[in-house]
Amino acid sequence: MTIEILVCTLDEGISEVADLLLPPLPEVKYLVAWQQTHDHQPPLPASWKQRGDLRVLTHTGSGLSRNRNFALKHAEGDWLVIADDDNRYTPQYLQHLRHAIGLHPDAAALQLQAADYAGQPLRNYPPHAYEYSQRPRGAYVASCELALRRNAMLPAFDTRFGLGTYLGCGEEEVFIHQLATSGQSVWYEPQLLVMTDAATTGIRFSQLPAVQRGKGGVLCMMHGPWSAALRCLKYAFTQPRLRVATRFTSLWQMFKGIVYVLTHHPLP
Repeated sequence: MTIEILVCTLDEGISEVADLLLPPLPEVKYLVAWQQTHDHQPPLPASWKQRGDLRVLTHTGSGLSRNRNFALKHAEGDWLVIADDDNRYTPQYLQHLRHAIGLHPDAAALQLQAADYAGQPLRNYPPHAYEYSQRPRGAYVASCELALRRNAMLPAFDTRFGLGTYLGCGEEEVFIHQLATSGQSVWYEPQLLVMTDAATTGIRFSQLPAVQRGKGGVLCMMHGPWSAALRCLKYAFTQPRLRVATRFTSLWQMFKGIVYVLTHHPLP
C-alpha cells in the first residue's frame, strides 16, 4: 500500500519543499504540484533528480484548490496525503496514518491531527475516533489533516474556495461535506499526522476579509443560504475575540460570501 504525499506549492514556495521530504521510505512517494505565475522560478535541487520517490509537475494558474485538483488528477498512490510546502512529517507520523488505514480500509478519507513545529497539537482535538456524520459539535477539518483513498469517488475541490480566491478558506470543509453527503465514509482518528505553521489561515478570521467571506460561503454550501445567514449572525455577535467594529464588518463579508456562492460557479 503506497502513501503519496501531494505537496501543493506556488512559485518560490518550491524552496520550502526540501525541508518536507524525508529520506526515502518504503511505499512512500511525493508528488509536488508546482503552480507557477511567472517565468523566473528558482532552480530545483540537483539531488532531486536522484530520487525515484519524487515527481515534480508544473502548471500555470492561481488558486490553491485548482492546484490540489491538479495534484489529485496526477496522483498514483493508494492513499493521498494533502500537504502544503510548510508541512513536516516523521516516519512515526506516517505509521500513525497506516494504523488508521488499517482500522478503516474502506473509508474514502481519514482525518488525523496536526501539531505545531514543537509537536503540540494545534487545537483541542476530540480524544476518540468518530465517523464524520457523528462528529462532535464544533469539530472541523483542516486540509493538512486529511488523507484520501485514491480509488474512492472523490469530488473535486471547489475552486471558488481556498488561498488565492475570493473565498479565502474552507475548501477542505466543502470537500469533506460533499464527500460525506455522497454516501462515503470519513473517519477521524486521534493520532498526529503532520507538523505545520500554527498560524493557519482559518484562525485569521478577524484579520482577513477573504477568510470571513470563505466562512459565509462554507456555511451556505453546508446549510443553505437562509440557515447560513442566521449562523453568520450568531457567529459575528457571539465570538468573544471579535471587537465591536469587527463584528459588523465580518458579518458583511460573510454575507458577501453567501452571495458569491449563489452567483458564481466553480472554475474548471
